[in-house]
Amino acid sequence: MLSLPDFSRDLHARFAADRYLPLPGLVRPGSLPALSAIAGWGAVRVCDPLERHVINSLHQQGDTHGGHTDDYPPALVLFTEAPDDPADGGLLEHVPHAGLGALTTGAVRSAHHRPGDGYLLRSDVCAHRVTPLRRSGLRRTVLNFAYTTPDRQAAITPSAPEPY
Repeated sequence: MLSLPDFSRDLHARFAADRYLPLPGLVRPGSLPALSAIAGWGAVRVCDPLERHVINSLHQQGDTHGGHTDDYPPALVLFTEAPDDPADGGLLEHVPHAGLGALTTGAVRSAHHRPGDGYLLRSDVCAHRVTPLRRSGLRRTVLNFAYTTPDRQAAITPSAPEPY
């Protein structure tokens, strides 16, 4: 998805001199439509600026992101920081096609991610949470990009899970 230039001494020298380096085409325009194809319906960015981009940062022992579903489908989540060891917490826990009550059942799936990883989640009909960080000195920081369908720009919390 990101198109970073290859390292060169010229780029390094330019950045060292100017303390600025433009990165044109960093996100390739054609890379995001794959979200629509994977999801099976036309995905567009959420119009609400407070919901469109969210930074979630856990930075103290015990920090968590509690169980919830989101207003918009789907969420594209990119990791900038994450614990190296799954035993340190910060794991995504999710239950497909389920509400919050399912997070207390044996149906919970967990996933460990590293910096640079990402995931796509149908976050409106998939209960999810993040497990607590288990010790000090750990960080889990993600960038969450919310998408929706053209007919769902208004926040809607479904009463029952929708089929994919």
